[in-house]
Amino acid sequence: MKIKSLYLIVFSFIVSCASVDYGMLDGSIDAETFSVELFEEQAANAPAGYGATFTDFLKDYMISRTKLNLLNKGADIEIYGKISYYNTSPVSVQSDNVAAVNRLTVKIDVTVINNVNENQSFESVFSQISDFDSNQDLASVQDELLEDINGKLSQDIINKLTSNW
Repeated sequence: MKIKSLYLIVFSFIVSCASVDYGMLDGSIDAETFSVELFEEQAANAPAGYGATFTDFLKDYMISRTKLNLLNKGADIEIYGKISYYNTSPVSVQSDNVAAVNRLTVKIDVTVINNVNENQSFESVFSQISDFDSNQDLASVQDELLEDINGKLSQDIINKLTSNW
């Protein structure tokens, strides 16, 4: 009985000393502030205003997932970019040569300048997709598809920013 009590006391002590640290994604970013310039729309098929929509989405995404503070100018991290590709294509073709699934692909070119630690600056191209049923018109599902793609692209930027390689 004394051994069981001793085990219980030791186990309780170990559990009480253990802690889990839940943090945000920017532990390895040498900066306190960021800015995002308006993403240029250079893709011919992109909807009007998509550059501004993505820019706002990226700002909100970084605010909610990092400890960085948003500034309009003079930030530690400056993010620039352009929408370079926006297109739909058939993915799954049925036996009657009709697409069953279509795919929206968006590609962005991104430049990140870290004014605090130049080694964390980079230029990258990110591409993401979202599929939709061919019975649906792109215009009817475009907002939902772009919400999905914008989240993936924003996460790609943060992942690259925090990976330091």
